[in-house]
Amino acid sequence: MEVEPTTALNLWEWLSAAGGTLALTFIVGLGLGLASMAIIFLGSSVVVLERFARVRKGLGGIVFFALLLASASSAMLAHEQYPELSSRPWSEWFEAFRGIFFEVVLWTAAAITLCLAAFRYVSSVWLARASIIWLGLSVQFYVGAIGQLGLAFAPLLLCGLFALGLARRRRRSGPSNGAGLLDGPSEFENELRLLCVLLAGGPVWALVLPESSIEMATLASQMGSAFVRVVVLGLLPLACAGLVAIRSGPEWFIAVRYLVARRRQVFISAITAICVSGIAAGVWLIITVLSVMNGFEQTWREEIIGNRAHFTVHSGFGPFSDYEAVQSLVEKTDGVTAVSPYLDAEGMVRSKHGDIFAVRVRGVDPARVGHVTDIREDIRAGSLDDLISADGAAPEEPPGLIVGSQLASAVGISVGENLLLISPYGGAPTPLGPAPRLKRFKVVGVFQSSFFQYDEVYTYTSLAAAQDFRRAGDVVDGLEASTTDFYRSRRVAKDVIAALDYPFYTRDWKEYFPAFFQALKTERVMMFVLLSMVMVVAAFIIVATLIMMIMEKSNDIAILKAMGAEDASIERIFAVQGTLIGLAGTVLGVLCSVAVTNQLDWIQRQIEGFTGIDTLPAEIYQFSTLPSQMNPVDVVVIATIAMVLSLGATLLPSRQGSRVDPVEGLRHE
Repeated sequence: MEVEPTTALNLWEWLSAAGGTLALTFIVGLGLGLASMAIIFLGSSVVVLERFARVRKGLGGIVFFALLLASASSAMLAHEQYPELSSRPWSEWFEAFRGIFFEVVLWTAAAITLCLAAFRYVSSVWLARASIIWLGLSVQFYVGAIGQLGLAFAPLLLCGLFALGLARRRRRSGPSNGAGLLDGPSEFENELRLLCVLLAGGPVWALVLPESSIEMATLASQMGSAFVRVVVLGLLPLACAGLVAIRSGPEWFIAVRYLVARRRQVFISAITAICVSGIAAGVWLIITVLSVMNGFEQTWREEIIGNRAHFTVHSGFGPFSDYEAVQSLVEKTDGVTAVSPYLDAEGMVRSKHGDIFAVRVRGVDPARVGHVTDIREDIRAGSLDDLISADGAAPEEPPGLIVGSQLASAVGISVGENLLLISPYGGAPTPLGPAPRLKRFKVVGVFQSSFFQYDEVYTYTSLAAAQDFRRAGDVVDGLEASTTDFYRSRRVAKDVIAALDYPFYTRDWKEYFPAFFQALKTERVMMFVLLSMVMVVAAFIIVATLIMMIMEKSNDIAILKAMGAEDASIERIFAVQGTLIGLAGTVLGVLCSVAVTNQLDWIQRQIEGFTGIDTLPAEIYQFSTLPSQMNPVDVVVIATIAMVLSLGATLLPSRQGSRVDPVEGLRHE
């Protein structure tokens, strides 16, 4: 039976639509799953830190860890807020660090004071509920401020389904007490219901507000930031001090003893080694990959900055005259090192085989352009000085032109030959409209950059020749300016606008390739999320390992509880185990990533020698070795995520271990 083409086409369209719907559903489900896992692990890690913080002893450890975390936080803030200081003298970086450090110390003191007061006057249950209320309100305000009803319902739907699942599981478990009645909801289930009530306000705000509210979103962001500050600067130093205090107690001794293989526990110890290896592999891979991506981004950024000025100055009315006065004002601005005028014109060239290529003719000041771009260093044949000489030649001589290597190869031209440029505007009138105008140039140089698009399209000539080719008069399209540091170019550009005023405006170097840098950021995020799954899998293995260990050590736990051990002590034993596993894996992963990142060129040479393949051809990528740049902030963030996953994975098994009934555990002994 032969199927009609129309029917087959409709069937294919239906299958494509169904596949797209399934893919979208999978992506949304994956996003919600990742968000829920992040919330669960983050909340669990905070609870575990609170358990450690309640057993701290003395002020010495608290002060030490508080100053250590304040110093690390100040260094990260200085690196993020002032990235240009990485290439400046050490004294300037320390000056910025000192200004941030005193502010962070004040925040740390306030956060620790708040946590100590909460530990003294508030129980763990009510402290958890207060945290849920605070975070729930911040999420409610944020999703309500967005103004999108679907996104506002997503957190509520996720928590609601989770709560219904727990309630259904409790009902299916049947009567569990002597009276034949069902047990009431657990503490966690009550907290989840409270969170659902709070999240229900998000859709209400989304319906009430006519559009997105910046003020409410700002409030939500400030509430979330305040919670993070209290946890990082207040709870974390207390937890570290408590963990050190545990080292002299029985919890640490028992936890370390359980991690060491003892005849029948070899299998559990092997799984523990797998957990450490999984955390280490995840940290190692993420840091190494992000370092390579940082290296590529830095290399391309330097190449872009080499072909472009740090920022440009334009007039809102288009080309402007009297540019020398504007140039003088820009040069007097603090931070500006050089300024050069330019004028762009569109043109076409014909190759010897009759092919037509579109080009951009940029008129520049040959004496100044070498100070704002790297055109002088990129010239492979001829020189920039030849452009000055050609500009001062006899009137009948054609003006000079510097072309890109790709364009020279495509057209089949070399230095010393003449090139005919076709201007689409300004020719003699014809019945069909203005005819194109022709102008002859003499090629005086060939440049080669790291961007194929530049070498194929851009040509450089003198400012006077570009004005004549375009017939624009003594005007320019803008001014190119370089600064003392390209990281500060946007700040310097604001000072320039303040000096020039209306109608002038500036464009930063980042604004010329927004899609390129956005693609790099998107790749970094996706690579980070995908590789983080390795650490998530390792975290679930930690959960399984601790649960198996609790099952194996149920008799020991029963004996400890019969001897008077509290539930909190049992929880801390297994929390210490998960913490040690995560800490060992994180440290091992960071050390391996540092070693591998610093030896990437050696590893690349070994791979190329073994396979006989040039992994990075220089004629394509413009560099033959993998670039890398390790960002300390990335290392700290990745290590923090690894520890959060490790700490969060210990909460459920440790609570299960603390609920072991001594009578049931010793029944068969």
